[in-house]
Order: sequence, then structure tokens, then C-alpha cells
Amino acid sequence: MEFNNYKCPVCDQRFKSGDDVVVCPECGAPHHRECYESCGHCFYKDKHSEEFSFEEAYAQEHINDPDAHRNTIVCPRCKKENPEASFYCNSCGFPLSNQQSTESPGFDDQQNPQNGQNIPPFGFGAAGMPIFDPLAGMKSDEKLSDDVTAGEMAKYVGKNTQYYLMVFKRIRSTGSSRFSFAAFLLSGAYFLYRKMYLFGAIASLLILGLTIVETMIQLSPQYRELYYQLLSYAGSANPLAGLTSQFSTQELMFLYSPLVVTLLKGVVMIFCGVKANRMYYRHCIKSIKKLKEQTTDSANINSKLEEKGGVNIFLAACIVAAYFIIGYIPMFF
Repeated sequence: MEFNNYKCPVCDQRFKSGDDVVVCPECGAPHHRECYESCGHCFYKDKHSEEFSFEEAYAQEHINDPDAHRNTIVCPRCKKENPEASFYCNSCGFPLSNQQSTESPGFDDQQNPQNGQNIPPFGFGAAGMPIFDPLAGMKSDEKLSDDVTAGEMAKYVGKNTQYYLMVFKRIRSTGSSRFSFAAFLLSGAYFLYRKMYLFGAIASLLILGLTIVETMIQLSPQYRELYYQLLSYAGSANPLAGLTSQFSTQELMFLYSPLVVTLLKGVVMIFCGVKANRMYYRHCIKSIKKLKEQTTDSANINSKLEEKGGVNIFLAACIVAAYFIIGYIPMFF
């Protein structure tokens, strides 16, 4: 949902397309991320106990603003007209958007908030948190380690902060983590993408090395000859007897060596999937602490976190391309 028709309550500036917007999980008030972090909480925090509704308050505050109510929005569900500054229908609670169709994916009648309930109307992501909140419902100054806050961690992580902040909070509070399917499928490329260069290089070399060994075996004339012989016995009445009589133990081991290499790659991939989130958590904590020690000017710490953190798409893409090129070479021979 675009917020171009609304103003940030902190800086009173109208939102623009592409702005990093944080939505308060209590009242639904949108803020610029920088503004939210400068306050450390929602601008309307003191009013939350009064069942405050940002949508209603905004409509009243900007009732004389010609840009705030250029049109009305007709609810696609109950057909009631609502001010354009409304986030959801005043009658049935259905989420409203200038570009929203009559059907809203993932929002059915059983999930529909009742009239008068104060529920953020933007849909929900993992663990029921608003999908526009990069802090996953955490406060900006909430600790994820002794010296690192959620706001600092979000700055350093950069991409997919909601998922990682929830995982990091779980690691800190319960000691348990989650299996990372991204690290499992991409292995070394995942760690390079997250700028964990040392382990990323080690995992990438292991995967690439094993893939090269497997490819060289499959392309060797000895393997191809034995493989075609194996296929000729596969359709016989007693294939096992043919194998034991026609192939020596060394030849059978050579035939099944690519499978052994594949199993070794699987072990590396599973290890990466199991350990990735914990390793990334420790990497982030260590890197953020180091940056804070090196940066004497506290005003520059956010820019330093964004500069040194984030992701490295180019390097990860190169490794993934190498995986595919080496892995698919045998298909062309």
C-alpha cells in the first residue's frame, strides 16, 4: 500500500514513493524509519492506552487539507464510502487502498477485524507482525545483545530485517534457531551474499571442489565405459549377478563414486542450513560492536552500519552461476 496521501507525524512531511516506512503495530500510524528510530517509539505512544486510532485522528487533523480528501474510497466489500485518508473501512474493517481490488489475498471473513477494533489494516507477515514493520514489532532500543539494539541490527542487516530480527530475538531469548533453507540451497553463495566472506569462501570452495570432482569422474572415458556396461545389465533378469560377475570391487566403487560425492555435498549443505542463522547472528553482533568502537561520531553510526552491512549480490550471483555451469557440464557430453 502506498502512503503518498499521508504525512509522517514526526517530521510532518508527506510520504513519497520508495520511502522506508515503519508502521506502528499498536495504532497503525506510519512513520519514516529514521523518524521512528529517532523517537524510539510511535509518535502516538502516549495515546495507545486510550484505544487511539491513527486513521480517525489523521482524518480529523487533515479535514481542511485539500490534498488529504481529494476523493472518497468505496469499500469493495460493503460499498460504504470512506474518506481517502482511511486505511480501512469504517463500517466493516476491510483494508482500503486506491489500487486494491475487490478481493484481498490472505484476508477472509474470519480474519476480518470487527468494526471499532484497533488492528493495523495492512495484512500480516511472519508471526502475525505487520508486513511494513522492519523491526518485527520490536522497539528500536530493544537489546539483541549486551551492546547491540534492534534498531542497529536492522540497519546492519539491511535486507529481510523482519525475519532476521525475529530469529535473532529467538536465539537470544531461548537459545534455539531456525533452519535456513536459503543457506541450505545456496550454501557458500548465501554466506557471501550476507558478507560473511571467510566462511562463504570455505563453503563455496568445498561445494565447487566436490562438484568439479564429480564432473571430472562422470566425463572420464573409464567411467562412461563402465556406466554404459552398467546400463546393459540393468535390464537383465538378474542384474545383481551380472554386476558381481562382470565388475570388480574397484570398478563398482568407481561407478558409485559420484553418488558418494553428492552425499558429501549434501552434508555440507545441511550443515550450512543448520548453522547459518546462528553464524549470521554472531557475525552481526561482532561487526556492529567493532563499528561502534571505531566510530567516534555517534551521528555517523547509522550510515556506517548501512555501508558495512547489507548484502553483496554480485559476488553471490557469480558463485551461483559457477555452481550451475559446473554442475550442468555433463549434460552436454
